[in-house]
Amino acid sequence: MKNLKLTKGLVALTSAALVAVFTVAIPTVARADEACTNTTVLSGAKAVTVEKCNGTDENKSKYEIMMPEKFNGTLMVYGHGIRYNVNLPAIPVVAPKGSLIDYSASVSPSEEVTAALLAQGFALAGVGVQVQGWNYEEEAEAMLQLIVIARDKYPKVSKVVAWGNSLGGLAAQVLNERMPGAIDAAAPMCISDSAQAEITMAGDFLWGMKTFFNPAIKGTNYSAGQAGYVEMLTDLGTVLTTLGALSAAISADPVTPKWPATAPASTAALQVLPVRSAILMLGLIAGISTQSNTYDASSGPVGPLETSFGLAISPALAVLENGAQAAILAVIANYDMEIRYGGVVFDNSKTDYAKRLGDDGLTYRAALTGQSGITGMLTYLSPLNPAAPRVTANAAAVAKMNSQYQIQGNIEVPTIQIAATADHITPPGAAQYLIDQYEASVANGVSKSGKLLTIWNKPADEYTEFSSAGAPITPTVITNGTNHCNYTTSQILAVAKLAASAAKTGKLPSSSAVKAAIKNEPNLFVNPNFTPPLLKFRQ
Repeated sequence: MKNLKLTKGLVALTSAALVAVFTVAIPTVARADEACTNTTVLSGAKAVTVEKCNGTDENKSKYEIMMPEKFNGTLMVYGHGIRYNVNLPAIPVVAPKGSLIDYSASVSPSEEVTAALLAQGFALAGVGVQVQGWNYEEEAEAMLQLIVIARDKYPKVSKVVAWGNSLGGLAAQVLNERMPGAIDAAAPMCISDSAQAEITMAGDFLWGMKTFFNPAIKGTNYSAGQAGYVEMLTDLGTVLTTLGALSAAISADPVTPKWPATAPASTAALQVLPVRSAILMLGLIAGISTQSNTYDASSGPVGPLETSFGLAISPALAVLENGAQAAILAVIANYDMEIRYGGVVFDNSKTDYAKRLGDDGLTYRAALTGQSGITGMLTYLSPLNPAAPRVTANAAAVAKMNSQYQIQGNIEVPTIQIAATADHITPPGAAQYLIDQYEASVANGVSKSGKLLTIWNKPADEYTEFSSAGAPITPTVITNGTNHCNYTTSQILAVAKLAASAAKTGKLPSSSAVKAAIKNEPNLFVNPNFTPPLLKFRQ
């Protein structure tokens, strides 16, 4: 498939490739009910005339194409991140205004990015997949079909870049590896690792919350039909209530916060420990970042807590802030994947949490209340403790989940990825896994060297601010380098333009070109020697 050009004359070849790759045949390049209109997009003071086309492909996936009047020849095809696969009522944090299943297409991460790229002559296209949830294979297929449709409609397309956020980044990378001739460059952003790795990370934290703090959390093995939907919604409420109780306890007494009233009686011996130590333990064994939007795991307020706050309290508060979204992800993802694959997919029946803790036990020894605290918590989490029952997955469901395409790192076209060092949903270990897979592919003679560039996004070393009373202040603007896929418009544009340049040359940009592109981005850096740990599932 190398150097494949997707034009009308090669539609049949593309269809045959789709049969082999996705086991879905596309007999023709179909555009069902496509509607095109002329519109104007404003980028600053510049007005850009654009033809916008919306339609659906043969699988009923929606798509959108935006073609600027002054086209530079490069089409950028975007894959959006994961979306809820169920309707949700108004739930604080999760969906404050409620949420309906969203099948709409997205052509970039934001309206600002869309306008800026169109103003520079790039054509944009994106998909809205016919199924939501963990759908990266369907999204990769929809992106490929969209490339065929766009090339058929606009013969002036000479170069194609596949890019995306989170699960959409994984879809772009799947397309990159399976159909390299369909694109000229790729830019996966904040890429997911795999279903198993992601569900293990979030699931470990959720299981820990259930085991330490509130056994009313179901977490896995949701019932079929409406009953399971209600169980999932109930879990979301229970998780948020439990997190609220933990947060209130630490706010009331950050040094020795008490355990929530919902903690099982069997944790009585552990409750001599401040609950923040237990929260930190769960974050460390799951792989949740100890830097968050509010907490840098370093700074402390002026006064008696100036040193101890950064050492012992801030890491736990960061895990609590990050873990809220991880636990919510675990509930919704477990529910989604159990329906999709036909059974429980999270499994910690054989997980060695002492091994998972590893050197972090030494690094955070004081925050975990010393060796006695570490030993006590790990003993409680042991599979030998009947009060902490483990979860065993359904083997057939796991096999079905793992039968989906797994990242191989087989890269033929220039690929530029960006990842944040404190992303709590797709930690930097997910990007490192792609690096490791690519290096193995090069070593095995499958891929050529010099095709993968990684740009890291790191928050400042110190950024936590405190009130005059010494209380941490949550920033009004999310701290760059933290949270999930939290990049500025200029950072996204830098990556997009580097990928577009690579598509034209067939090579990664030079070191000097990369430095020039990110010189005004203090949080971005490139360092081949920077090697974050893999997700705990892979360690």
